[in-house]
Amino acid sequence: MQFSFCLILLSSIVVVEYSLAINDIEYIQCTSRCQPITVSFTDPLTFADCQEINETSNNYDTALVCGIEYTLDYTKEEININFHASNDTGSLEDQKPSSFIVQSMRLHLGEQQTGSNIITRKYGCNSENDCARKSYLNSIDNLINEGKTQIDKIISRLQNDSLITGPTSRRRCIDSTLPVEKPSVKCPIGICHFRLNEYQLDGQQKDVSQSCHQLVYPTLHSELEQHSPPSTQKDRLLLEYYCNKNVCNRNDIVHHIRDLIGEFTHGRSKVEDIVNEKTGNHSICQTISSTILVLFLVLFRLFI
Repeated sequence: MQFSFCLILLSSIVVVEYSLAINDIEYIQCTSRCQPITVSFTDPLTFADCQEINETSNNYDTALVCGIEYTLDYTKEEININFHASNDTGSLEDQKPSSFIVQSMRLHLGEQQTGSNIITRKYGCNSENDCARKSYLNSIDNLINEGKTQIDKIISRLQNDSLITGPTSRRRCIDSTLPVEKPSVKCPIGICHFRLNEYQLDGQQKDVSQSCHQLVYPTLHSELEQHSPPSTQKDRLLLEYYCNKNVCNRNDIVHHIRDLIGEFTHGRSKVEDIVNEKTGNHSICQTISSTILVLFLVLFRLFI
């Protein structure tokens, strides 16, 4: 009789602790029931129609993944924001906590161009309640202020609107199809082009192209996807730009541009820092399993 009682008690503990694990580890509260929001660079933290939970509205859903997608327009100085929640964990690694960021950067380098300089960021996480909103709040000031500085540095490194073009120009560009000892070609009318596609496929792979190009308008396009913990299949980087300075597609300048994009992407709030805010949760399941095993062994020793 006593043994049966202990078995019932053990079963109850298993059910309760399993329920706690599901509630506390798997599902989180995420901002999601909001219409798309537009805010200015001067007031990026005020969401008039999407405030935190109050007596009259609830902007939260329970889900496995919190997400946010937002676009920074550095020309119009405004941000478009869209919160969402999802039970699709395919974009995350198979553990908790984890997160990912997908970032697109499109810059118009010439002063005569009328297009906007735009950054789009998509972020997802499962580390804690409302982690996507918290990521935005933690990083947006840096993206607006320091980010503008990084963009200006990228443009100044690649573009000079006062340079002449034509037969008298002394501009040269690196051509990756030429021998290493003579890698550059004269490029008086066109501009220099660089393209890198770096991805994971049974190890790190990359395709690189450098050349003289006849495109008229200098631009930069970057796409990156990063995961924490790092992914062996999903992490990737695309960097492509057209520039008008002399040999501006050479390797040392490429490395500098990559560093500037990295500083812009992470700033003071790296993906890893956000993910590791609640590292203790990662071992809760192991702790629960150990507790159940110890209780079972104790009961086995006492009554068998």
